[in-house]
Amino acid sequence: MKDIECGKYRLTDLAVILLAALFCWCALQGTLELNPQGIGMDSDLQNYAQIMEAAEYPAAFALDPVASYFPRDPGVPNLLTDLAGLFPGGDNAAVDMLRVGSLGVFLHFLAYYILGRCLFRSPSLAVLLSILMGIAVHWAFGTFWGSMRSDPVPRIFYADLWPFLLLLACAAVKRPLLQPVVMLLSGCAMLVHTVSALMGGAMFFMAFFLLWQGRRPWRHAGLSLLNLLSFAIPVAIYLRVFLADTPAPPVEYGGLFAEVRALRYSKDWHDVWQSLADIVRYYIFPVPLFPAAAVSAVVLFKKRQQLAGPVRTLLRLMPGMVLGIAGGCVLCALEMWLARHLGRQNMSQEILRGTRFLVPLSWLLLTCLLSLYWQGIAPLLRRGFVVLLAVVLLSLGQGKQVVAARHALADMTGMSWLDTAEARQLKARSLRLQDALRALRAQAGPEEIVFTDGDCMAVRFAARMPLLPVHKDGNVIYYAGDPVLARRWLAMQQCMAADAGGYMDIWRTEQAALLLTRHVEHKAQLLRYGSLLFENEDWLLLRRSPVSADDGAQATRSGHAD
Repeated sequence: MKDIECGKYRLTDLAVILLAALFCWCALQGTLELNPQGIGMDSDLQNYAQIMEAAEYPAAFALDPVASYFPRDPGVPNLLTDLAGLFPGGDNAAVDMLRVGSLGVFLHFLAYYILGRCLFRSPSLAVLLSILMGIAVHWAFGTFWGSMRSDPVPRIFYADLWPFLLLLACAAVKRPLLQPVVMLLSGCAMLVHTVSALMGGAMFFMAFFLLWQGRRPWRHAGLSLLNLLSFAIPVAIYLRVFLADTPAPPVEYGGLFAEVRALRYSKDWHDVWQSLADIVRYYIFPVPLFPAAAVSAVVLFKKRQQLAGPVRTLLRLMPGMVLGIAGGCVLCALEMWLARHLGRQNMSQEILRGTRFLVPLSWLLLTCLLSLYWQGIAPLLRRGFVVLLAVVLLSLGQGKQVVAARHALADMTGMSWLDTAEARQLKARSLRLQDALRALRAQAGPEEIVFTDGDCMAVRFAARMPLLPVHKDGNVIYYAGDPVLARRWLAMQQCMAADAGGYMDIWRTEQAALLLTRHVEHKAQLLRYGSLLFENEDWLLLRRSPVSADDGAQATRSGHAD
């Protein structure tokens, strides 16, 4: 009977893996249709793509004022870009990253399914945990938890690794000598994603630190010190090898580059602690995720003797992991305070994005609570509930992966009802931009630079054309340390922010003769300063007339423009 049950579980495991692989393959095919050449994909990926294209085709970007500084971006290379470089074959670097990202989504499903199987044994409950972990949950600072919301970015690979670190940490509860191994691997995870690894290390360290029962104080202190060193050494090596050469802005221009950084990250970091407090309150009310997790923790503590051994072990780690996140926030606050009083930029702000781990911890507590009653439910009802949840999420989910998968299925099967209006609109927008970029390539001269009033980095990674600085370039410009370029970028951004038509003044006075803009409603005004080369529903492509350039330069010298 036991062999029959094991055989049935193996078949279930295989079916789950195949279904997850099928979904991810469909999502990839849909994404490549919705975002041809990566056009319209996640803006972080666009930034990585333009850096990779500039490195691959330096001659094409010789006139680009920013491209020569791309190697100074501390965010590239990363695991995603490295893997994309190992598996080329797409139209460009953007397509290669999308293909590697789909692997990250599949591993996300697989990793949390394995975690669920190890904790609960039940395949249906493991599938439920995997589904919950994949749901996109918005967080503060422009980040989120989950794999379904958008195109995969580098942090998904740490999310894939985290369940295995968690399982190893559970094993280390009964085998303390494994604790330094967990901490060492957590430090080495800096190679996967730095921000996540630093907060993850704080979580595991505090979880182990609180396991002092039955251990002499001096032995516990020694083990805790060993854990700390095991984490700190690989982190220090990583910082020394990969970030030691990251240039700092010149001290004499500290105020200028502080302004660059503040403007670049104004959307995500305008009020750090208020943003964090707001998102925590949001998941207390109106979305009671954290209260539900707290109630689950209380019930689980009271009924801990009824829990399976792995679940009891996991619960022993939970308080320390939450305190680890809190401790990480305290350290970040201290470093930010010191930086402010010393007159320098802080280095720890980004680590606060790791507070999103409160979400998977909450999902784990809720699933552990379900495990108390799961076996008491009829098997058919258990499986039916999980299948129903999956169908509902696939039917109603608005995440990029779900929308892309449905679009691909509709295209392959001819069942148009599977497609969504969002997917059709996204594809139409991407194709219209692709047409505009093709016209740009056809019309541009060999010595011409492009100006776009939005973050249209596809000019670089899809059309392979030099581009005037865009908003996203502010990060590279900060690390470039070039005060002339910094002032230029600031002036452009402030001009466009001050007036909806400010981009026209930039086009008339900057060195770029070609303008690619979404402002089709400004066509009549723009034709006063240049000739129309291409237009569609979304885009206008114009070349500035020489007379307009002279007038713009004169207006700049005289201090005003009409």
